[in-house]
Amino acid sequence: MGSFLVVCYKTQSSFSLRCYRLDRMHSGSLAIFLAALLELSSLPVSRAASSRFAVLDGHKIHYLSFGQGDRAVVFIHGWTCDSTFWKMQAPVYEKRRSLLIDLPGHGLSDKPEIPYTMELFARAVNAVMTDAKVGPATLVGHSMGTPVAIEFLRLYPRRVAGLVIVDGFVPQPPNGDAERETERRRKQLAYSFRGPDYKTAANRVLDFMFTEQTPPSLREEITAKMLRVPQYVMASAMAGMTAMPPVTESWPKLPVAAMMVKRYNSTPYQDFLKTHFHLVDYRDFEGAGHFLMLEQPDAVNGLLQRFLDRQ
Repeated sequence: MGSFLVVCYKTQSSFSLRCYRLDRMHSGSLAIFLAALLELSSLPVSRAASSRFAVLDGHKIHYLSFGQGDRAVVFIHGWTCDSTFWKMQAPVYEKRRSLLIDLPGHGLSDKPEIPYTMELFARAVNAVMTDAKVGPATLVGHSMGTPVAIEFLRLYPRRVAGLVIVDGFVPQPPNGDAERETERRRKQLAYSFRGPDYKTAANRVLDFMFTEQTPPSLREEITAKMLRVPQYVMASAMAGMTAMPPVTESWPKLPVAAMMVKRYNSTPYQDFLKTHFHLVDYRDFEGAGHFLMLEQPDAVNGLLQRFLDRQ
C-alpha cells in the first residue's frame, strides 16, 4: 500500500502504542526514525510491534504484528471494539507470533458503507493472515469475535489450529419456542441501531455488559470507544451477527477452550461445544463483566497461556 513504513512500540508506562510513519515525503523522517530506534533500544525486543495494513476488496485492514514465524495466535475483537481491547494480554502476545486485528469498520481499518457480515470479517482475518504470511493459527475471539472465528473456520478450516472463546457464543439452532423467541428479539435488536436514538440503544446494551465490580474508569473507557464506531457499522455488524446460520457442523479434532462469564447453568453450552469441537477447557468467571480479559486479565492470561502451550 505505498512505500512507507510504520514503526510502533508499546510505551513502558502504559499499554498505549506509539507509532511513527516514515516515507520520503515526511520532513525530518530520518530524525524521527533515529529517535524511535533510540527508544526501542531501551525496550525488550518482544515489546516491539509492527503496525501494518492488509487489503480486502480495495479497503485497508489494520493489524499489529508481533514476533516471527508461520504459526500465529490471532486476536479478534468484539462488536464495536478494536485491537486495543486486548491490551492486557500483552504478556501473552508479546512472547509469541501474534496478530491483533482491527476488523473492517473498526479501529484504524477503513470504514466503507458496506454490509458488515461475519463472512466479510472472516475474509478480513484471512487477508491479514495472508499478508502476514502465517499458516494455521489459533484464533482468540471475544464476543462477536467468536462467530467471526466460526465463520473463518467454515471458510478456511485448514487455517485453524485451535479456538479460544472469550465470553462469546457459538450460534446454536433454537430449541423450543422460548429460544426461537429469544432469537427473534436479538434480530429485532439490530434494527434499534438504525434510528436516531442508536446511542441510547447501544448504552442499554452496554449496561448489561458490566457488573458492580467493573471499575468506573474502565466502564467509561470502554463505552467511549464503542460509541465512536460509525452508526452504519454498529447496526450492520449487529445485523450480520444475528443473521449468522447456527452451527450444525462438527470439528471433533479442533481443540477449543472457553472462558465465560458465569450467568447461569453453563452445562448445556458446554455440552453443545463438546458435541461440535474437542473441548479441552471451560471456565466460568465469577464477578466479571463481558470484558473479562480487561477485568480479570491475570486469570485469562493464565488459561490462554496454558492452552497455547499445549498446541
